[in-house]
Amino acid sequence: MLAQSPVIELMKLISGFQVSQTISAMAELGIADVLKDNTLHSDDIARETECDPPSLYRLLHALASAGLLEERPERHFRLTPIGECLRSDSPNSRSAWARYVSRPYVRQSWANLADSVRTGKSAFELLYQANLWEWRGERPEETGIFDAAMSELSRSGGNAIAPAHDFSAYKVIVDIGGGQGALLAAILAQHRETRGVLFDLPHVVVKAKNLLTAANVAERCEIVGGDVFKSVPKGGDAYLIKSVLMDESDESVISILKRCRSVMPASAHVIVIEHLLTPPNQPDVNYSDMTMMVMTGGRERTQKEFEDLFAAAGFRFERAVATRSPFTLLIGSPS
Repeated sequence: MLAQSPVIELMKLISGFQVSQTISAMAELGIADVLKDNTLHSDDIARETECDPPSLYRLLHALASAGLLEERPERHFRLTPIGECLRSDSPNSRSAWARYVSRPYVRQSWANLADSVRTGKSAFELLYQANLWEWRGERPEETGIFDAAMSELSRSGGNAIAPAHDFSAYKVIVDIGGGQGALLAAILAQHRETRGVLFDLPHVVVKAKNLLTAANVAERCEIVGGDVFKSVPKGGDAYLIKSVLMDESDESVISILKRCRSVMPASAHVIVIEHLLTPPNQPDVNYSDMTMMVMTGGRERTQKEFEDLFAAAGFRFERAVATRSPFTLLIGSPS
């Protein structure tokens, strides 16, 4: 048995995509929302989700083997703590993320990871001969699924980021590439005297009003659509850039930072918020660096690499601030 253990562990890793697709199906069908706090028979779940009862039972049985459900006698099921995280109303929800990772263009890009390694180019661009952001911008359904996934992650990250730094020191915070405003909303909710400017592509920020209104911060937040490579809003005391630079090459990162630097007063700060590259031999829960290689052509970086990029863009690196999340705040000021 011991001699087989490495093979068994390898097979689990190789078959990981099958588990991922099973979880994505659970999210797509809304099974966690149907179960909620209940224990239900598989036929009842099939009726609520409008699925073929025998096929749904097989899916539920597989989900129980993966630890998202508990299968009880007579084909009854209930959610486990892990499965609870697929409820759309959970504060830790990953339902939108589970739906996003199963999109055909995402799966097809990952299937061509080896081509990215061979060429140094993103598998998505090799497959579709298109820029990811422009391609998705022309497809409202894909944009909606991606934006929901990003907002889900930003809400979770925002709860850890907002208390990690004294954002009350800034009268106006400009969130560059801030999506639909989940992070900015979390910060503004904790700092009532601070105002915000949410900046992202026009087709992204068009839906931000609802999120900001639900967070009771809409009156203190201006929404601006635009292209970070052409211009950014002026007048900020702090410029947040979260999970944006990881999408870009070093040259593009420097260009974005310089664009911010050109409109910042000497007293302002840039606050880059990123996953730092996982240290050698440590588990990588998010596989963000591989995601960047496959989807955007960007990459994760070490703190030292960010310090060098700051210097190249005209910033003095001040400090790094860890959070109770995978994110680190990298703070700089104009040099």
